[in-house]
Amino acid sequence: MARSSARVVGGRLAGRRLRSPAAGTRPATAIIRSAIFDRPDVRERIEDGTVLDLYAGAGYLGIEAMSRGSAWVDFVERAGPACAVIRRNLAELGLTEYGRVHRMPVERCFSRIASRADVAFVDPPYGVDARRVVDQLDERGVLEQDGLLLWRRRLGGVSALAPPPDHIGGLVRIDQRRYGDGAIDVYRHA
Repeated sequence: MARSSARVVGGRLAGRRLRSPAAGTRPATAIIRSAIFDRPDVRERIEDGTVLDLYAGAGYLGIEAMSRGSAWVDFVERAGPACAVIRRNLAELGLTEYGRVHRMPVERCFSRIASRADVAFVDPPYGVDARRVVDQLDERGVLEQDGLLLWRRRLGGVSALAPPPDHIGGLVRIDQRRYGDGAIDVYRHA
């Protein structure tokens, strides 16, 4: 069962309600979404760009990108109930023709995504180390040469993992910002 719990923060759909699964996801809060999408480097790549939302959960990051002008979003999520909520959000917001929901493990999606991403969001569940996924994304050339990868992760606590390295394959971390018990690391090609 889906519940209404948040709203789109900015763009043409600002204020519209978003649904989330009853359990099992931790959607990005309005504060996190504002912090991400207020970045000038993200804004310029989102406009008419292609977005990849990995570990999409309820799809809030990808939908926020659509509201702010992205041309296409690929949502990748393994959980069926979460995929159903993403599809429902897209339908209710009139966005079904601007994205696709891929129900599968993130590790298997790179051979099925046709377009290269201008922005990729990596937002794994607590306790999941996404280093290998980020490495695969780089190895397969999924990110445009001037694209950005934003990796949301938890700091501290039982499910926190070691901080990601400054370099992953051909990607270099250019920024890291803390938000409450989490951080967002931003990578681009070296």
